Amino acid sequence: MPPPDASWSPARTALEQRIEGVLSRLQEDPRAAGEKPSAARVAVIGGGTGLSTILGGPDPDGFGVRGIMREFARVQVGVCTTDDGGSTGQLVRRLPMIGIGDFRKVMLSMMDPARLARRYGPGIPAAVLLQRVFSHRFGDRAPTAAEWANPLRVLPAEEARSASPALRRSLAALAGKLPAELRRRLFVPGHCFGNLLMAAAVFRAAGGRVDRAPTAAALRRGLAEVASVLGVPPGTVHPATAVPGMLFYEYVNGVAATGQALAAQCRRGCAVRRVGIRFSARPAASPRLLAALREADLIVYAPGSLYSSILPVLLVPGVAEAIRANRRAVKVLGANLWIQEGETDRSFREESRGFWVSELIEAYGRNVPGGIDGLFDAVLSASLDAVPASIIRNYALEDKHPIHLDRGRVAALGVLPVEASLFHRLHWRRDVMLHHDAERFAAALRTLYEELAERPAAAPRPAGRGKGMVPPPDAAEGHPRIRPAATSGAPTAAARMEACREALGRIEVRPASLRAALEDFLWKHADIRAEHLACVRRVQVVPAAEWARSQEWDNIQGYYDPETASINLHEQAVETPQSLMANFAIALGESLLGRYIAEKRWPDDPAGACRIYEIRLLPPGERTGWLGGRALEDFLRLAQMQPREGDPLRWWRAVPHDSGFLPCGIFFGLCYAWYLDNRYTPALSMEMEVLHWAPSRLLPYQNRSRTRHRAVVRFFRMRVFG
Repeated sequence: MPPPDASWSPARTALEQRIEGVLSRLQEDPRAAGEKPSAARVAVIGGGTGLSTILGGPDPDGFGVRGIMREFARVQVGVCTTDDGGSTGQLVRRLPMIGIGDFRKVMLSMMDPARLARRYGPGIPAAVLLQRVFSHRFGDRAPTAAEWANPLRVLPAEEARSASPALRRSLAALAGKLPAELRRRLFVPGHCFGNLLMAAAVFRAAGGRVDRAPTAAALRRGLAEVASVLGVPPGTVHPATAVPGMLFYEYVNGVAATGQALAAQCRRGCAVRRVGIRFSARPAASPRLLAALREADLIVYAPGSLYSSILPVLLVPGVAEAIRANRRAVKVLGANLWIQEGETDRSFREESRGFWVSELIEAYGRNVPGGIDGLFDAVLSASLDAVPASIIRNYALEDKHPIHLDRGRVAALGVLPVEASLFHRLHWRRDVMLHHDAERFAAALRTLYEELAERPAAAPRPAGRGKGMVPPPDAAEGHPRIRPAATSGAPTAAARMEACREALGRIEVRPASLRAALEDFLWKHADIRAEHLACVRRVQVVPAAEWARSQEWDNIQGYYDPETASINLHEQAVETPQSLMANFAIALGESLLGRYIAEKRWPDDPAGACRIYEIRLLPPGERTGWLGGRALEDFLRLAQMQPREGDPLRWWRAVPHDSGFLPCGIFFGLCYAWYLDNRYTPALSMEMEVLHWAPSRLLPYQNRSRTRHRAVVRFFRMRVFG
């Protein structure tokens, strides 16, 4: 490994000592980093809890603000817009809109106590009341008409009475009257009240239309209305883009899966190669965000999910270019503390462990067009030196491990490594938990900024040239790479779900109570196309006493009957949500083949060395499957079938006497379900693990299996899921 730039070595040590000196005085002197906020222009980008945490928000003790809002007087924030989980996910499921949940968290962290006092009166606990209202979750019910007319009704009566008339009027006006269709889509159980209020403001600014995404101007007006109610300085919170989009993840095993929430829940068992965004229209970055990035003195990447909070902002065309164009700004990456399941729990360099800090930086190099050049000057990482081993051990028992700072490799990438005590000892001693402390992070950030900003031109900051980067595998590995990182023309999540609901509505479901669970399944798996339901007429649960399907080849409790075009589920298959989803996924996959076989048989093998499995296909005009003729033949070859010479409708396969065998339909269904979520088919998932390993580490017969499995993945990725 090349040595770090020698000109940085002494300064790095002195800088870290200076930062620790400031942090050691914070408890006694909250202004240890500076007597008053820095006048530097700061642009922060990110999403999720990490972004709102470091921004700080109103001090709970009533002494101004905390975090970055305390240390810097001029802060603007660019927010990720691709969240599709939780309450936000339910909104984008029903409305053509960007993910809005992170805006709620950011705005609550940017409330200005002075503005709140001027608007609602001194002595009114406006910040606390607004926090409580905007964070209230309705659980298994929707808001009532009375709660919508007066949002303070979700609070205890005594607490609500402490609100001023001005606060009551502002919240009531923010809720406002809603068009009937918008109200129908918003008033569903499980939402966070703040998300509902923000969505209502945005669509009201768009004229109440729900048939298309709000324009950038409507989104700006709606968010500005919310910001005014919350006492957020105007023009300081910007969406990365107003165009709805969904993240897709490309894994090293060749699978490309859509949806942030699914990636977080589904352990693919292998590393993420890269991510991208499928936008519903041509994406345009917020002009105000681009201006803030070009004019900033300090650009901060908030600690947060690598692939689902920071990269989605950088992948919006124009954002990375604006950051690179600003050669004056100090650019600091806030490193994550813990690896994240589904994202950084598998190293790209070594599958047996999670990420190091250098791998966070390398991931930006793999994903951002143009690499890391001009994106980072320094990385600010949390030191674990003073943390008791017992706390680290307790986290490890929950399969959570820290992302350690590997100084040499980070420096070799052209980025200054900075480590500091970013945890508040009182917090981890009391809560036995570790998380970034807003005051300590902000004080360390300010100290770091002031040190680097004062450097003379003769000692330029590193430019992040990407030395030592790990290049992504190319198509020679057996599957095409996704290009470009941002595409347009995909349907919004709401439009896709509307098409799926229409397709599901044409299917008879017995019992009818199963329909909601099937719709949830279709929402969870955004790669399923509405056309995939075309060959299904009925979904029904079959009592155990009536289950007559042979289990000679499998013990799956869901299958597709091509004669009746029905998906049959064993009554035990619907006992748990996971079992229902797994068996329905397999059967839905089988349905794509439809009715295509005229005859199955086991003819005698003259040599007696093995068994022969043979099928005769229906003529193309008599088939009912979703796959075309060429695609069906390609799949049969992947299932190790081959056509009889001189008879293209007859296909056969030799099966050794002592080996197992999967008929084509079952194999297709298993592969379809595995591609959606490898947890649905544990047995097939074990076979597919060979895809995680480099050919040089496998035996010859394993490499043959690996090549065949890669061809299967490529077929499903390109021909089935598009």
